[in-house]
Amino acid sequence: MSVFKVVKLPHRKANPASAGSLATRLARFRRDEEGSLIIFGLFAFVMMLLLSGIALDLMRFEERRTTLQNTIDRAALAAADLNQTLDPKDVVIDYFTKAGLVPPKREDIKVTEGAIGDSRTVEINVAESMDTWFMSLVGVKSLSTPAASAATESVGQIEISLVLDVSGSMGSNNRLVNLKPAAKAFVDQIFDAGETDKVSISIIPYATQVAVSENLASYFKLTNEQTDSACFEFTSADYNTTAMSVDKSAAGRTYQRNGHFDPFYRSSPPTLFNCVPEAQRRVMPFSGDRSALKNYIDGLFAAGNTSIDVGMKWGAALLDPSLQPVVDGMIAANKLPAAFSERPYAYDNTESLKIIVVMTDGANTTEYRLKNNTTSNPYYDEGVSLLVRNPAYRTNGSNNDDYDIAQYSLYDATKKQYWVYALGKWRDKAWGDGQYDKQVCSGSGKWKTCWYETTDDYGDEPVPMTWQEVWKTMSMYWFSDNIIAPAYGSSTRDQWRPSNSNAKASSYIYSTKDAMTLNMCNAVKAQGVRVYTIAFEAPSEGQSLLEACQNSGYYAVEGLDIQEAFAGIANSINKLRLTH
Repeated sequence: MSVFKVVKLPHRKANPASAGSLATRLARFRRDEEGSLIIFGLFAFVMMLLLSGIALDLMRFEERRTTLQNTIDRAALAAADLNQTLDPKDVVIDYFTKAGLVPPKREDIKVTEGAIGDSRTVEINVAESMDTWFMSLVGVKSLSTPAASAATESVGQIEISLVLDVSGSMGSNNRLVNLKPAAKAFVDQIFDAGETDKVSISIIPYATQVAVSENLASYFKLTNEQTDSACFEFTSADYNTTAMSVDKSAAGRTYQRNGHFDPFYRSSPPTLFNCVPEAQRRVMPFSGDRSALKNYIDGLFAAGNTSIDVGMKWGAALLDPSLQPVVDGMIAANKLPAAFSERPYAYDNTESLKIIVVMTDGANTTEYRLKNNTTSNPYYDEGVSLLVRNPAYRTNGSNNDDYDIAQYSLYDATKKQYWVYALGKWRDKAWGDGQYDKQVCSGSGKWKTCWYETTDDYGDEPVPMTWQEVWKTMSMYWFSDNIIAPAYGSSTRDQWRPSNSNAKASSYIYSTKDAMTLNMCNAVKAQGVRVYTIAFEAPSEGQSLLEACQNSGYYAVEGLDIQEAFAGIANSINKLRLTH
């Protein structure tokens, strides 16, 4: 049997020192931050690593998207190019392949061709998926990089003024010979690049003046002293604007018609008129017929001085919307196609491209004008001159006599007598029937008296000539040397020569022509017109003027290089005319 014995242990009192130590340790533990900083630092590091990774993924995505968009844009533009002959879809696929990208499917490339090859639209839609490196840690396994692009290349409306120097110097050194094929090739290049009804070319041949047809002149309020030729005399203010007035009402602008006279040669009949009357030297406006344009270029001939300012004025005017009534009138007369109805287009029409090409082989020289028909200068070609002629003499059947000086008499109001050229002396009456006037004498010896009588076999009396008839019949130098000089001497003769700065019948413009040319260039450029210039074997002053005039291209060429100049301009125009 077991015996249990209860032993009573002595009671142990709590140690106050030990209890305080535990409480202190617990309080110290609560205040200790060493562990929390380590944990927070580790958490922050992981978050920074993740965010950096996301940023890297986004950078990769943006780089991929940019590469894709650039590639698709370039591919669309290249495929839409009307000058390339490859299949547009093959062009797109080739661009992607060479860029190291997955090309779009052929069905994702849409190509729309114009009905007559005048336009092409390429539309591309593509998307590429990119696997992520870090974003996958938060559930984003990939990013999609979609891209789309569309490009349209179409032939826009184009208006060209071809301003060609046909002055006398163009006849030397084969310049005109070299110009013609170059200008004709230019016409072909322009028309080859687009639809015919979208192209109009005006050719402005210029020398001393610019001649227009009576049909074109009829749309303007132009003075009518003569109708043998039509050239406009512009004021200096006209060179500050591209517009011209076609208002023929009383309130409209009246343009002064240039006289029909020869200020250059010493001949009768005149050799070269200041305003050339030949049809092949008149402005050819708004033509859309390439064959007609090239035939016109073939017919050009060289003669006269150089007036670049007048050429530029007409080149600008034929592009200006103020001449729309002219085009409308020509369409109504079946001289232009109905498709030209809005030409010249408004300057802010984004579908229209306006071009001036101006060529010269020289520099501005002299432009001649007849003086006004006033009391002090009664020599304008609308007034009655002081010269009379015998009409019977000029109808005697002999062609050789038609311009013989013997038919004329010149009246002097101060003397109240006529200088009779058949007799070489002053007489109270004009020469009647020319060779049928005879000397009649009375008496003999020292008592003999002689005088001249007119037999009037033809019954014709001397007829006063208008100044228009005078200048149409004889050049100004011939008039001064053969009409004035015999009657008044060389000093008075010199006052009638057109080269005299104070000539009685004519005046000329010279020193201001460069400034007027530049004013015209600036006015047309301010309207957004593109100006190309060609200095063709031109002197330094001509080169400087044309270089200052242009805003799209300047060429200084010699010989056959003019073909390269025109070809370069045509290529530039064909690029500009394409709307992307």
